[in-house]
Amino acid sequence: MQAATQQYSPIETDQLRDWIAKWIGASWVWHAKFLSGTETSATETRRSGPCVPRDLLKPAFPSLAKDIGAPSVEFDIEIDSHGVRENRVRGVPHTGAGLFGAPRPEVRITGLGSLSPLQDPENTGALAIFVFRPAPGADSPKCRVWICRNPGETDVADDLIGPVDPGFPAPWGY
Repeated sequence: MQAATQQYSPIETDQLRDWIAKWIGASWVWHAKFLSGTETSATETRRSGPCVPRDLLKPAFPSLAKDIGAPSVEFDIEIDSHGVRENRVRGVPHTGAGLFGAPRPEVRITGLGSLSPLQDPENTGALAIFVFRPAPGADSPKCRVWICRNPGETDVADDLIGPVDPGFPAPWGY
């Protein structure tokens, strides 16, 4: 017996295609990853929030270039997939555990609202695409996010930006 495959309408996936087309040519720094349970608060951790490699964010946030004592940064997020705006979230530098041993410097996005799609346990395992605007000399106040809402959108993202493997974030654009 064959499993039924879900067909997604072009309207459902065209929104993501249009979103990628809008931001891909705008010199923004891109980062895609599958959201983990600790990032979405599914595991009820004390400080949940998505992590982004610090090196990736240096063009958008020059203050993160300091290796020691880098300050946290504040910025606004538009979660376009869900029509949500998060005002003045914080990017807090820390050292995350490496998948195969070595720690990696990251920035955890905190200060998200309790109803944020980035905090929703239902989005654990969803592909999230972050785009940050580089700003010469000053920290960037902008971040756009798309959280794939179904497997059809994940397939579209895979076709347009390339494959993203769970546990291995995919940065590009810098």
